Amino acid sequence: MNRYLSFIFLFLTTFCFALNPVKEYVEHPANFNFKYEQHKLETEDGYLLNSWLCLPSKETSNNTVLVVAYGDAGNMSYLLRQVDELVKNGFTILLFDYRGFGESQDFLMDEKQLYYDEFAIDLKSALEFASNRFKSSRIGLWTLSMGSIMGTLTAESNLFSFMVSEGFVSDPNSIVEKLKEYKDEVYLLPKSSSHYSEELSKLSIPVLLFAGERDGLTTVEESQRVTFLNPKSEIVLFKGGHLQGFQALSGTYHGEKYIKAITNFIKAL
Repeated sequence: MNRYLSFIFLFLTTFCFALNPVKEYVEHPANFNFKYEQHKLETEDGYLLNSWLCLPSKETSNNTVLVVAYGDAGNMSYLLRQVDELVKNGFTILLFDYRGFGESQDFLMDEKQLYYDEFAIDLKSALEFASNRFKSSRIGLWTLSMGSIMGTLTAESNLFSFMVSEGFVSDPNSIVEKLKEYKDEVYLLPKSSSHYSEELSKLSIPVLLFAGERDGLTTVEESQRVTFLNPKSEIVLFKGGHLQGFQALSGTYHGEKYIKAITNFIKAL
């Protein structure tokens, strides 16, 4: 693992479930071989979000768009190495930064708030952009950790037809309890969290879940709850902790088995 990937791994596993937005980008799509476009997305409540649309060649395109909803730390640049491999395999990827992250518009946050409902508004804006831009393509959502909450909250929008998720959160309250136990810190939840279980029960689209057998926060049991509620969901287990799936499921290239699982899942839809 090179120094860049080591840094990303350390960052994500150290700051998981602690709001820690980073304004500066550690990488940029201009440094990769794929074509990209930068867009400013406006949310329904007037915030401007920075986004990168990463495009495969016409020859390799699989006519599938993945909108990425990442976790609660860093910014979209931390995922560019994974995105590079996905684009090589034909996926169109839309990355965006939540308000207050990266070069998106500033947003005052309490670091002890587990998440903000406004992030779901941001995701909806990204999904609307993708749906309008790629009317003849399959639109899916790739969520990571906290991003799975945003995905669940926007599932009824009918703006995406499937979800790929790693570190799925089936109960935000359980995360708060674990953080209190492990870190002896109290985290806050938005009022809407009291209705999250109801939103989860409505998640009826196909969902592919990656679950780490050593993940103490978003456990395998969290993902199994989704498969219990949703017969269109399935789990891929890996030997690793929180958000280590891409690394753990590598092969001849970074994330090979991870990407093949996504590809096979989509082909079966």
